[in-house]
Amino acid sequence: MPEGNIRATMTPGPNDEADDEPEPDEFPTGDEQARRIQNDAWSAVSLLAAGVAFWGGVGWLLSEWLDNRIFLMVGVLLGAGAALYLVWVRYGKA
Repeated sequence: MPEGNIRATMTPGPNDEADDEPEPDEFPTGDEQARRIQNDAWSAVSLLAAGVAFWGGVGWLLSEWLDNRIFLMVGVLLGAGAALYLVWVRYGKA
């Protein structure tokens, strides 16, 4: 096997020299920016719904198991609070 830099003879893959920063002529247009905003909004709504559904479900299961309805309310509130926090962390710092 020849000595030297084998990588120099290989063809670059899709992740080689990837740049996360778009080129100046590759900035999103108005339609692309609107689509991103709409996708972020739907993602935030989905996070809220999933948080309430999951933790509300956990609270409901505990309520049924322990025969006390307070766990359902705590689960829904915990899910809503956790989901709001995740939305704030993910999208609120932009």
